[in-house]
Amino acid sequence: MTSGMPQRIVQLTDCHLFSGPHGDESGIDTWPRLHAVLQDLRRRTPDFDLLVVTGDTAHDEALATYEAVREALGEWVPRLRIVPGNHDDRALLRRVFPESCGDAGERLTFHAGSAGWQLIGLDSQLTGETPGELGDEQLAWLRSRLEAVPDVSTLLFVHHPPIEVGSPWLDEIGLQDADALGRILHEFPQVRLVACGHVHQEGSGSLSGASVHTTPAVGPQFRPHTGVFEIEPGPPGYRVIELYPDGRWSTGVVRCAAE
Repeated sequence: MTSGMPQRIVQLTDCHLFSGPHGDESGIDTWPRLHAVLQDLRRRTPDFDLLVVTGDTAHDEALATYEAVREALGEWVPRLRIVPGNHDDRALLRRVFPESCGDAGERLTFHAGSAGWQLIGLDSQLTGETPGELGDEQLAWLRSRLEAVPDVSTLLFVHHPPIEVGSPWLDEIGLQDADALGRILHEFPQVRLVACGHVHQEGSGSLSGASVHTTPAVGPQFRPHTGVFEIEPGPPGYRVIELYPDGRWSTGVVRCAAE
């Protein structure tokens, strides 16, 4: 294998921010956690190629919150791609981040080519619901993207994980049509990696040969392997993914102390 320089992708997820500077989710002030993550990124990995935010950016789904996020990201906005979670407003995301939501249509998806890889963002939001679903139309769109470049390694981003994470209450509110996605991944083995949010914890598994990773929240962390909702004290985190031109990849979670 040839090595080559990797593309470096940063994934942030589940910020759960509010329009006020001290809004809290589950008793945890979330804005200082985002600021700590952005400061950590600027110190450790300022030269990343793409920043992907996988949902639940604004817990209050307010215009002012999205505008404040755009301001906080500053010079990184041109390198940003974003998909919604269950705590997001599609119309406001499209309004505040028009260059980041990618392809047209009701669903907020994106598609990008990157040094021998295809990056695809999927929209799993069911409006007004906590679980997620891709739906037949979006799955058909995904199939068309994969058919167009069958020999190109592919990375998917989606808010709701298509695998169980070992917490019954979370598994009930995951991706409801994960089996349909799995059938597509079985048909298109060039999908190497799926990066998700929603569960506020680090985890990994597989779906039809693709490696699936959940990423810790910028906001509150959920205690893993519990029967009911529990907060786990701990710092915010984010995921760094490195993609090599020959199809290899590596990934890891970075934790940083909240301010």
